[in-house]
Amino acid sequence: MAGLMEKLAGRKDEDVMTGVLTRQAGTQKINRFIEKNPDMQCAFMIFDGDNFKKINDSYGHSCGDDVIIQNAKLLTEKFADKGIILRFGGDEFVVFYTNTDINEISSKLRELTMEENRAVMNDGKTVSFTFSVGVSMFPKYGKDFESLMKQADDALYTAKYEGRNCYRFNTEGMTMAHREQFMFDIEEFSRGMPGGFFVYEANEEERLLYASHSMAKLFHCDSISDFRAYVGNSFKGIVAPEDYERIQQIINKQQFETPQNIDKIDYCRYHIKCKDGVVKEVDDYGHLVHDRNYGLVYYVFLVDIHYLNTIKY
Repeated sequence: MAGLMEKLAGRKDEDVMTGVLTRQAGTQKINRFIEKNPDMQCAFMIFDGDNFKKINDSYGHSCGDDVIIQNAKLLTEKFADKGIILRFGGDEFVVFYTNTDINEISSKLRELTMEENRAVMNDGKTVSFTFSVGVSMFPKYGKDFESLMKQADDALYTAKYEGRNCYRFNTEGMTMAHREQFMFDIEEFSRGMPGGFFVYEANEEERLLYASHSMAKLFHCDSISDFRAYVGNSFKGIVAPEDYERIQQIINKQQFETPQNIDKIDYCRYHIKCKDGVVKEVDDYGHLVHDRNYGLVYYVFLVDIHYLNTIKY
């Protein structure tokens, strides 16, 4: 009976989804360890998923759950030997790694952030994911859970501010992240842009992956869904048919036949036909990049020439 009660108590301390400790149980265990080992050098680490909401929104919560489970598995494989691992909430984990130093932690985190196998399968498609890490060393930068959490959280946001998929230590003189940077997301930002923004696959299909609200406005459409339907969800439908072949030749020449174009930037001007029949002349600024999930894609900013010409200086 006693053995059964111990097993049940142990299960209560485990996060149901991932099997690591719950927030409450993990916090208590870390505090007990600190109390018993006040001078041992340890690392307090916060792992937070990058753009996790986008994974949920794009692929569904089941895929998001798979990412959380895979993250827990990776952390367990890397830190379970002498670490306390807990799910702090959502896609955020805390690892308290004992009897260590900055060199050992740096080596482990370097391996984690460089690994290419951080992916899950969703309906036959590989969905890659990354995380950012903030680190605070005990006891130098904090002597209890709360202070270590605060210092590691500051380092975490510095990691996100500096590009994500990386780790940062909280150290003296660390440049603090401007947290207001995170108040703006691509949707909010695109609404205020003086032009449209879209992303499409750099292949024969040229399928649209993203379109801003301002693209719908530019084409006199009622919504993003209306815009996508109107252009056939493809770059082919954005360019006026009489301009399409010429524009493809210009883009390909700039991107693939101009050796000095190392930044893979292109520019062209063409006509678009709005849903209500209005014809506009636009400037197209494109950037060819490699995306972890979709391969080669074009990021494009589109601006109405007539709009620019109405601005008086």
